[in-house]
Amino acid sequence: MNLQKIDKIDKYEFSFKLKGVFAELGDRHFWLEYIGECENENKYHLPFSLAPWKDSAAIALVKKNKIAYSFFLKNFPFLTRINSQKIKEFIDQNDLENKYAPKFSKQTLGVEKLNEFYKIKQGLNVDDQMKFTFTSWDFKSDTVLFLNLVKSRNKWQDIDSYLSFDKDDDRIKKMLFRRYKDRIAYIKVPEMYSYLKDKEYFQWLKQILDIARTTNALIIDIRNNRGGNRDLIDFFSDYLIAPKKFRVANLARYRGEISDDTKKDLNSRKLFPYSYFKDPESKQAIDSYMENFHPLVETSETLYSEYHYMVINSKKNTDSYYYGNPVYILTNEMTFSAASVFASSFKGLKNVKIAGICADGSSGMSKTYELKNSEIKVTFSHMLSYQKNGELFDGIGISPDIEIHRSINQILGYEDHQLETLLENINRHSSIEN
Repeated sequence: MNLQKIDKIDKYEFSFKLKGVFAELGDRHFWLEYIGECENENKYHLPFSLAPWKDSAAIALVKKNKIAYSFFLKNFPFLTRINSQKIKEFIDQNDLENKYAPKFSKQTLGVEKLNEFYKIKQGLNVDDQMKFTFTSWDFKSDTVLFLNLVKSRNKWQDIDSYLSFDKDDDRIKKMLFRRYKDRIAYIKVPEMYSYLKDKEYFQWLKQILDIARTTNALIIDIRNNRGGNRDLIDFFSDYLIAPKKFRVANLARYRGEISDDTKKDLNSRKLFPYSYFKDPESKQAIDSYMENFHPLVETSETLYSEYHYMVINSKKNTDSYYYGNPVYILTNEMTFSAASVFASSFKGLKNVKIAGICADGSSGMSKTYELKNSEIKVTFSHMLSYQKNGELFDGIGISPDIEIHRSINQILGYEDHQLETLLENINRHSSIEN
């Protein structure tokens, strides 16, 4: 349809409408923004921090220091409405990119955007007044405040979500690896690191896994890990996959012609066509797997490539060992992209359990385009990526075997309730076995 000269639409509005179109793809790597006049972007925020809570509520907080918070209203901790609209409805209406995210990811990502209010609700200014409804602990009474939007950002951070490996920081390294007196090893993996770019991290990781060798249980914490490279899946396969075992961890089909660059991108994700595999063990693993594989989303044979497979196994590496004791992979709704593939790759092994909150399953291979006339930048995927059970990663997530949600004290920054609950669960299970 051609628009006449008298038919006009604001570029901000056009970008918002276009988000609604792309959102229907269910692509968790989809991202769109209006990039015109970025330097003059008007930024405004709520006068408090927000953290996600059960049943689509959000907890209003005030930041005390880097890692601790207090309630904005002690007797009415939950923000339940903005301008008389329920929080869930407000997020559904305004956060289109995450329309088909798994339940808890959708809530948390929506609340995260509320913390940067200009990203979710356009057309406002600093000092504009809005109506906020706060609800009591028992959800039986409300209080209403009219508050102004502010210039400074007040953003909630989950406990330990700010950590990143630093080879020269012993304090950080002690937070990333701990060995408990009950012989449980804990490893925090804040990013999906790359062999090529992060050699020192892998050297350190090998050293701590040597220390963990004599423990009775291993926790691998990938909460708030937003992804990156798949090299850590390859690395941990040497420790978590039993000797001489081969396993299809992921398979995918690419839409469109596979150029040399596309092939390189697929290979960087450890995804290869059947013809690539020369060893009989990998071929047998794929053949056996495909006999029972039933994709829940069918694809066109003409529009999509042949399947590409990610096969993991324990290489005969003298520097590693098979860790046959219980392994717990701790995830949350902010476990994304390659980190969610990590959880899915090892889920189902007899000694591995996923604990925490359903991961934001996502495994796309995205490209970015700029629409010059409308001044819009859009990113979306060209690949369908399947979990071992035939479900897509996107929109489904990786459900935990042991579901553990945050406590109020974890949200306030006083405890790591999810980790402490998992430790109790491991000890209780161990005492029952003994």
